[in-house]
Amino acid sequence: MTADPLDLGLQRIANPSDVLRIGIVATTGFRYSPLPRWERPHHDKYPEDTFLSYRTQFQNAIKSDDFIVLVQEDENSPRESDKTDATIPSDNGWEAPEPGAKVVVGVITVKLEPVSARRRQMKDPRGSYPQLPDNPGRDLNRQHYNSWGALVGAARKERMLDGDSIVAVVIAHPAYWKRGYGTCLAASAHMPQSLFASLGFQDLCSITAEGGEDDPGGVSTALMEFRPEASK
Repeated sequence: MTADPLDLGLQRIANPSDVLRIGIVATTGFRYSPLPRWERPHHDKYPEDTFLSYRTQFQNAIKSDDFIVLVQEDENSPRESDKTDATIPSDNGWEAPEPGAKVVVGVITVKLEPVSARRRQMKDPRGSYPQLPDNPGRDLNRQHYNSWGALVGAARKERMLDGDSIVAVVIAHPAYWKRGYGTCLAASAHMPQSLFASLGFQDLCSITAEGGEDDPGGVSTALMEFRPEASK
């Protein structure tokens, strides 16, 4: 079964040559969302592990038939690293183009439902995948990282959503905020809950991890479902 082609607008399908840049975009954006900060409390000490983790994650998604990965481009800003609190080592493996050249500034990954007609489609093979080393994950709080996946999986299963498509990640580089890219990517999170509500997503429940000795505040987010009638 073949799905009808999608109108991607200003976005395009991610390809292997995007992996290094996407890792930078993901790293710059994660400090502005409570969940990634909670999962990666040691980023400042091990920023290279954060880069590698995101690059591996997105490379695997681009390769997988179960995911669609789309990117948003804009003109390169030479001082973009001044707009993020994340640590961006200069020797991160990505060579910035000339100012004004197009670069990836936002990314979305969608995990498809098992019966989706779009599986194995929307792939762009251009370019070569980088050789990524094994990641020691020293930036992570392993207990937080592993327990959150279990909490989300249990919430989706309880509401019989575990067979549906899920927006896995939406990130826009902070240097390119306020240009509508987050809205465009989410409409096609890290994005504010109010943004998803305005696009037709409705709250189902809260997912909360209680705090401990090293994180008394814990972390909480919403499980939301897209309802087309709510976006009209």
